[in-house]
Amino acid sequence: MDTIKDIIKGREIFTVESGTSVKAAVNYMAEKGVGLVPVMKEGKLVGVFSERDLVKRVIAKDKDLNSTLVDDVMSTNLVIAKINETTEQAMAKMKEAKTRHILIIDNDKLVGVLSVRDLLEIDLNQCKTTVEVLHNYIYSK
Repeated sequence: MDTIKDIIKGREIFTVESGTSVKAAVNYMAEKGVGLVPVMKEGKLVGVFSERDLVKRVIAKDKDLNSTLVDDVMSTNLVIAKINETTEQAMAKMKEAKTRHILIIDNDKLVGVLSVRDLLEIDLNQCKTTVEVLHNYIYSK
């Protein structure tokens, strides 16, 4: 079982500061190719802004992208995993919360963000390895 620590090692975290306009956040997300950014205030995690927040809380409510701040439309009900948890534990939390991203913390400090895609890729690689081992066992006789 891989721990989350193994997966996020060396990954960059893309965040925005509290007070950032939705337009600036969306441009940053597009530039970095991410669907969610943690929102930080004075080094502390205060929420997340996602594509879903953009659609439900900005576009659907006809808010101005330039004058609306992420603080006013971000999600604050956060799904969090500790860095030493397993990928299975993280996936279970995401499934229960019906979310596609999970924030990773270490000693109350944000250290990473994982998506369902990241965790499914790990699971798929583990399945491939199991299949190879079983194939080799069966056909080596």
